[in-house]
Amino acid sequence: MIDIIKAEFQKSKRTTINKFVMITPLITLLLCVLWGGGQNGAYNWWYTMFLPGMLAIISAQVITREKSFSYKGVFLYSKDKGLIWLGKILYISILLIFSCLIFMIGIEVIGFLFGSTIPLKANIFATAILIFTFLFTIPISLFLTVQFNMFVVVLFNIGMTIIGVVSIGTNSILKFSPYGTSSALMAPILQILPNGLPVPDNSPLLNGDLIVNDTVINIIVFIMLTILTTIWFKKREVN
Repeated sequence: MIDIIKAEFQKSKRTTINKFVMITPLITLLLCVLWGGGQNGAYNWWYTMFLPGMLAIISAQVITREKSFSYKGVFLYSKDKGLIWLGKILYISILLIFSCLIFMIGIEVIGFLFGSTIPLKANIFATAILIFTFLFTIPISLFLTVQFNMFVVVLFNIGMTIIGVVSIGTNSILKFSPYGTSSALMAPILQILPNGLPVPDNSPLLNGDLIVNDTVINIIVFIMLTILTTIWFKKREVN
């Protein structure tokens, strides 16, 4: 598996994938500095737009690269095709962690330069939660790229994230979507709403009792989707 992940990094050396992972959080931070959003504004843009968009794009690029060669690299590889698919998921997961760490450090820099509104512990905790709750989008994005194209993947990921954000605090069944978990959990952790404003006092959104449960549910969804898409890809390649 390590060799497969190394191969993914090697194949991405001359592409925009690795650069995009570094540039996206930096652009998010820069925009908020220019527009005066501060730490709150940066987080708002990060988990509602830039992070889901970035994951969709890099996932699509990984598959599009294979598509351009008609999956010849996959067919010629001696490893099990299911392991190759799993390797791609783990590779993108590493990129997710790396990008979130860049953003986390950048948030501290913004706080140092322009005044801090988010404590360091909350920043670290929020980063960890975002990583765990966004993992499930990786197998979905890879699957949709194989079936369709990058445009569909980006539109679906950002669209579902926006729907999840809008459903927060409502009675809609959509609030149970894993796409809304990240935004909902940022309220008790960072005490800010998806629009960057502080959560009102005594708001039920400040209740952090479900942070662990909701995060675990998203991780379970990620594991289930990983297993299902791995089986699907393996059978698809064999057939």
